[in-house]
Amino acid sequence: MFGYVIPDKNKMYIKDFNVFQAFYCGLCRALGKTGSQGTRLCTNYDVTFYSVLLHSLSGTEVTFERKVCMYNMRKKVSVAVDDLSKKMADLSVLLAYYNADDDVHDGKPSRALIKWRLAARKRAAAKRLPKVDELMKAAFKRQAETEAAKCDSVDMAADPFASLMRDITREFVKTDYNIDTFMYNLGRMVYVMDAVDDLEKDEKKGRYNPILLSLGKCEDKAEYLKKNAEELEFLLGSTYNKLVGSYNQMQITLYEGVLSNTVYLGLKAQMDALLKGEEKCRLTRL
Repeated sequence: MFGYVIPDKNKMYIKDFNVFQAFYCGLCRALGKTGSQGTRLCTNYDVTFYSVLLHSLSGTEVTFERKVCMYNMRKKVSVAVDDLSKKMADLSVLLAYYNADDDVHDGKPSRALIKWRLAARKRAAAKRLPKVDELMKAAFKRQAETEAAKCDSVDMAADPFASLMRDITREFVKTDYNIDTFMYNLGRMVYVMDAVDDLEKDEKKGRYNPILLSLGKCEDKAEYLKKNAEELEFLLGSTYNKLVGSYNQMQITLYEGVLSNTVYLGLKAQMDALLKGEEKCRLTRL
């Protein structure tokens, strides 16, 4: 479920993109400091956005510093690793582990290697964030039960992951109705986008997809999207509108340019691209 929460680089101020890039590098460095160098591969744009959001909501100002990147051996501006960054590193590992575990159960045996490689690092993250680990374990179990029951309700199928994103946020910052609503609908949107993205692949491989059970089989993705355009646009559009509405009511003071670009432009661009049948996540290259 990664690769959907990204900024729109083409419409981003350079100063904001530099901040996003520094947070991305900071997450990578935090992963290296809290585990093996290999776990730096858990760095992703989705958790980078989440890190920016939580630093903003908690009023945590970061320090920027120039550090040599271990991958290209060039100095890059990075966010200095702080306590919240370390928690985001652990969160990134936990999400990657449970996502890989879910993929294995969904019939993707190649993902077992990722799960195995992350096992020791996952245990360390779980010790530092026991409540978050419990929430993830329970959410992915409920997700598996929903899939096993062949639930044809997209609302019910999306609820475990949506609720998870809301609940883990409560573990990191003091939330209110708007933050809860924002995080729930962000999690729901990611789940639905992933389901839309995988329509044809899930049909061919006989994997669970609530949209297929709700709207029927998908023989050709382009035709399917065209035939069910109204329903799919409502599913994603209504979720996106709730997300934006709650974001508008949140008190965002730090790093607002990064967050607003991603919410107003990045997510919308990803949603529109998926509904047109375009390839997932046209990556914002750092």
